[in-house]
Amino acid sequence: MASAALLYLRRNLTRVRGEAARDAAVRSLLRAVEVKDGYTRAHSERVAYASVLIARQLGMGRQRIVLLRYAALLHDVGKLGVPTRLLTKSGPLDADERETIQRHPQCGADLVRDLDFLGEGRDGILHHHERLDGRGYPGGLAGDAIPEFARIIAVADAFDAMTSTRSYRRSRPIEAALTELHRCSGDQFDPRMVTALETALRRYGWPLAERPAAGLTAPVGTGLEGLPPLPVPRLGTQDSHSVAGALAAEHADGA
Repeated sequence: MASAALLYLRRNLTRVRGEAARDAAVRSLLRAVEVKDGYTRAHSERVAYASVLIARQLGMGRQRIVLLRYAALLHDVGKLGVPTRLLTKSGPLDADERETIQRHPQCGADLVRDLDFLGEGRDGILHHHERLDGRGYPGGLAGDAIPEFARIIAVADAFDAMTSTRSYRRSRPIEAALTELHRCSGDQFDPRMVTALETALRRYGWPLAERPAAGLTAPVGTGLEGLPPLPVPRLGTQDSHSVAGALAAEHADGA
């Protein structure tokens, strides 16, 4: 079914015109991802929401926010090329399995290369696992050489990975995740993006990791205007136990 959806898209990419058609193309890819792995679909929607929070806090214009949200929704679309058993594995990955999963950014960029409306969003998909210190993948880019969209998605991606339950570990509290993001700022993450996410979270809150937020039902191309109230755990009320090293483990496992 996932393969059929991709084949249909490839044959009809030249017909993608207008926001409604763009939304339909993105939703088709997301449905294919959902068939492959339901967690990845929900994760991508939350990453898109967090990316919009960051972008709005930075003062990004609406048109760029629309492109960023498309890119964030599709940042893991390359996992369509990863064996399902690896996506749902309950234990740590071995070296070969990790290498396989780490191909997903390039695979994702290849899958969307004909979606011209994505613009700079394609670089966000390709480079969302780069690190500021140049030790990321697939390009080993460093600092400002990493596209802005990729630096935003990287922070949103890691935040959701830490605050969501995975097959191999329970979720972390929001405060603990923010502490870890700050700890990794400058080496792994852009400090501006981390600070912007924290500021936005303290203003708007965050949907509970295990259930969708009202805003996620909006058309995929919107900037989530108004950001409606979300059911959130209050910041500062959770146990803030240390998660030192947790984020490094997420990325080592190809999250």
